[in-house]
Amino acid sequence: MSSNTRQTIINGARACFFKHGFRASNMSMISQFAGFSRVTLHKHFRNKERVFRAVCTDYQTNCIKDCQQVLAQHTNCWDMIDRITVSWNKSVFEEVSDNSVLRELLFEASQVAQDIFEDAKKANRDILQAVLDKGLADSQISLQACQLNSEQLATMIVACVNGIRSNYPKEQIHVACHQQLTLFRLATQV
Repeated sequence: MSSNTRQTIINGARACFFKHGFRASNMSMISQFAGFSRVTLHKHFRNKERVFRAVCTDYQTNCIKDCQQVLAQHTNCWDMIDRITVSWNKSVFEEVSDNSVLRELLFEASQVAQDIFEDAKKANRDILQAVLDKGLADSQISLQACQLNSEQLATMIVACVNGIRSNYPKEQIHVACHQQLTLFRLATQV
């Protein structure tokens, strides 16, 4: 399976889903958006649910790559966590402007790709825990005052960010997450 063909199909499917929603999209439409025949599309994906899962997986893979770049470029624990959080806060469907399409895609993601997002949440927690462990080793932070270990704090950060993302208007998410991280930063000062 050519990775270029597969990626082109995923990109085309993404555009199709974002424009028409999950229910209205079909394999014929996806093949048109991708620029390949239905035969080629079916060689790579059995059905539109599999294509949709691939779109969600592709997004999560790109988020992890973004986080790895942050880890390579920054050395301050909380600066890294802030940038990682910004990266993870981008919704897979951020570019969808039609609210009814957005609601439908969010619902379908919870039905068809929930495991992908749960795995991503765990990966995010593991990345944050590694950053916190490095911050502890470098004496940039202390967890003594908050009486948590790095895994517990990483889990708490993920839960807080997910809660903010679920309950705040889109335009307030970044600021609210930054404020939450400021509280954690203050609680872990050396």
